[in-house]
Amino acid sequence: MQQILNFLIKHNHWFLFILLEGISFVLLFSFNRYQNAAMFTSTNEVAGNIYSFISDVDGYFGLSDENESLVEQNRALISEIEQLKQELASFKDSTALAANSFAAPLKGDFRFSTAHAVNNSLNKVNNFITIDKGENDGISSEMGVFNDKGVVGIIYQTSDNFSLVMPLLNSKSMLSCRVKGSNSFCTLRWHGKELQYSYLIDLPRYAIFQQGDTVVTSGFSSIFPADIPVGEIERLEDSDDGMFYRARVRLFVDFASIDNLFVVGNENKLEQDTLEMSINKTK
Repeated sequence: MQQILNFLIKHNHWFLFILLEGISFVLLFSFNRYQNAAMFTSTNEVAGNIYSFISDVDGYFGLSDENESLVEQNRALISEIEQLKQELASFKDSTALAANSFAAPLKGDFRFSTAHAVNNSLNKVNNFITIDKGENDGISSEMGVFNDKGVVGIIYQTSDNFSLVMPLLNSKSMLSCRVKGSNSFCTLRWHGKELQYSYLIDLPRYAIFQQGDTVVTSGFSSIFPADIPVGEIERLEDSDDGMFYRARVRLFVDFASIDNLFVVGNENKLEQDTLEMSINKTK
């Protein structure tokens, strides 16, 4: 404490000078309008510069959080883009596969378009599938539906933008088929029980069939071209009356995972159906 007092006494003339200078400045800026305005302007400018500097510093350090947010948004967008690319590639692959697999059957008067399943029932005797294409897309009743595995069903009813498909898993569904490698034609019907199996009925007993034989569309209708895959024979059974064979067929299509579909239409269907109906009327 004594050292502080000695320091103040030793340098008292400097402290007195500073005090008098302070009083002079107060008197100068208090009673002289020009100096007062100049000081006010200078003070505001200095304060403004200080505030601007502080704002820039805050903004700089705030960029870290903003950049982190932008990085997270970019990551989410990149992830979404990659997912869309994969879905598009998958759809293109399935389209190319179907086009290659069914190139021969689809030659001639048949044309096909793509669709997606938007609803699908599995636990009923008469199931239906809803697809996202309708009359506005050129879809009409009695057009065939298949995917890259094989036959799915037949268009049953349409609206402007949607269609109902009667799949093979419907007790009212009847599909004209044949066993590949033979000239024996038969009908495929579902018994309303197992999702992966259906039955060929009225197989002639003289025909030779084996386990593993492939079942395809017969081409004896205006709905499907010939040789679209359906399934394969798992075993042969006697019909109820014992006059024919009945074949248990494992379907190629997994109806529990229906998604990308193809709708096939016969451009000459109306002409063919009209001609065949006229013959029936004359009987």
